[in-house]
Amino acid sequence: MAVPLQGSRDTASLSKTKINFSPTLVITFDVLLIVGFVVCTGVLLTACTSKRIVRSRPWYIFMGLGSFWSIQYSLLLGNQLTIGPPPPFLCLIQSSFIYAAPPGNVLALLGLFLQIYLLLVEAVYDKPGLEKMISPFTLGLPFLAYLLIFLIAIANGLQHSDKVVRNEAHFTCHHASGSSPFITSGLVLFASGLIIILEGLILMIFLKKRSKLHALKVSKPTSFVSFSIFIRSAIFSLLPLIAICVSISRIVQRSMDTPRTPIPDLMMACLPLLAGVIFGSQTDMIAVWMFWKKPSYHAEPKWQGSV
Repeated sequence: MAVPLQGSRDTASLSKTKINFSPTLVITFDVLLIVGFVVCTGVLLTACTSKRIVRSRPWYIFMGLGSFWSIQYSLLLGNQLTIGPPPPFLCLIQSSFIYAAPPGNVLALLGLFLQIYLLLVEAVYDKPGLEKMISPFTLGLPFLAYLLIFLIAIANGLQHSDKVVRNEAHFTCHHASGSSPFITSGLVLFASGLIIILEGLILMIFLKKRSKLHALKVSKPTSFVSFSIFIRSAIFSLLPLIAICVSISRIVQRSMDTPRTPIPDLMMACLPLLAGVIFGSQTDMIAVWMFWKKPSYHAEPKWQGSV
């Protein structure tokens, strides 16, 4: 049963019409975040503790931010189904985290794609050292963007504290006005576009250098970059595409007087679970979880393990 929104710090109170929220959707939102956190963190801890699993630093950054994503989006637990507004400070912190999270995570995913591409270039065109040269960029940029956008959102929220409100669906807090949503959406769209370009470049290498890759597979099986990397990267591309759709929908909702929908927020709540399933479905990861079976293979090489 829908409950009418009330309170001076809820979005509904800032509009002329009352907007209802569904407790069932709120519970669904929270369950998705909790399950996503468990799965994503389980995959991350498995990779950290098992000597049979080899992963790269961009992978650990992406999965770590994936787990933290669930924490940020669930900060309003206990204050979602209340009639009155949530604590202003909590609302400000959560909304700032939420605006910083998408660019930080998409840039971490961009770093992962860039590493895959450069490792392919190193192998096919015999240009060693490219991945190491770009490593500081891929490792540092997500955290730098995260920090800057978080601080901008905090500043905007303090300047317009009356506009930091709980959204219509009672899922999270957001800024009812200001530049933070547009900064977040713009960075997500830009980084997602670069990811799609890198995916195309990876596909071109596999299609044009099939003979070279086959020779590498025979001569250097321990450092060969297999076609499965591209398949997995194609699955990864679903994540930035979802982010693109969410960003566009939020821009449209803010610029037009259209009915709000909880679908974008539910999609965002699914992202940690999707990341955990994609990364946790690798054969070496599954083999570690099936501890009762004796391993019959060697740990994946660095290049394969990086994805």
